[in-house]
Amino acid sequence: MKTLVGTGRYEVEWRQALEATEQEFAHREYPDLNINEAGLFEKINQSIATRSSRKRQKNLTWIAAAAMLLLVAGIGLIQLTTGERPQKVAAIKSLAPGKSSARKWVKLPDGTSVQLNHDSYLEYADTFEGKAFREVRLIGEAYFDVKHDARHPFVIYTGKIKTTVLGTAFNINAYDANDAVTVTVTRGKVRIEDEKRVLGILTPDQQLAWNAKSPEPLKIKVNATETIEWKKQDLIMDDITLDDAAQMIAERYGVKIQFSNEKVKSCRFTAAFLNRNDITQVLSVVGDITGATLTLKNNTVTIDGPGC
Repeated sequence: MKTLVGTGRYEVEWRQALEATEQEFAHREYPDLNINEAGLFEKINQSIATRSSRKRQKNLTWIAAAAMLLLVAGIGLIQLTTGERPQKVAAIKSLAPGKSSARKWVKLPDGTSVQLNHDSYLEYADTFEGKAFREVRLIGEAYFDVKHDARHPFVIYTGKIKTTVLGTAFNINAYDANDAVTVTVTRGKVRIEDEKRVLGILTPDQQLAWNAKSPEPLKIKVNATETIEWKKQDLIMDDITLDDAAQMIAERYGVKIQFSNEKVKSCRFTAAFLNRNDITQVLSVVGDITGATLTLKNNTVTIDGPGC
């Protein structure tokens, strides 16, 4: 993961190229989600060509580096300093054609939790302070658990569709955002609209499917648990106690849990285990974070330590 901080040089050209690349994400077939860095660089280069050649040559190296950062390690982080607050981009790409890339967990600045499914792209502000709305942009699929803030609605843009919430949990599938978007609510209430009107208001176990070729969206009753089955492969321990984490581990791996010291139960921590990590890896990481000792023997995990 790398960071690029610009100084206003060719900001217009860079932003235009980035927005054009985002549109390519929306129209591209998944799971192959590779960015053509040469093409991106060429777009920026052509835009700059109309400006001073002297200035163009001066910043050529910086622009090339900016384009290349989109492909680093399959997960890129780009931060631009402009007249507005910077934007942060977290992107997950295919590891190779025909293979699905890993999922990702993101904790947004307001405390909102987002689980990104494979080949998904999320753009969000570096901070929501001073903003009337907490706005993000999604291409792909994600499960949102939104931090409640009635004064600052949370808004997700997926192509032409806008989903607004105050504090709730729901799933959005928008791999082809300009053609089809499906929103499924597990908790709370959300409002979905396009550029002209409100398409529907959803409550738990309701789903709205929008398709660009259909005049009216389809709103139906569903089992939301089945829709979010994909996220159950991940263990998201978001600011929870070791006692709660132990129950998650027991359920996931079918083991028994016993505490040798009750004091360690109240230790709080945050960790994310994605794509079915082995139980030994989970126990090792949790132990490192909390200072506890987690030992697996005969299908029983024994947890001990000084406490927090």
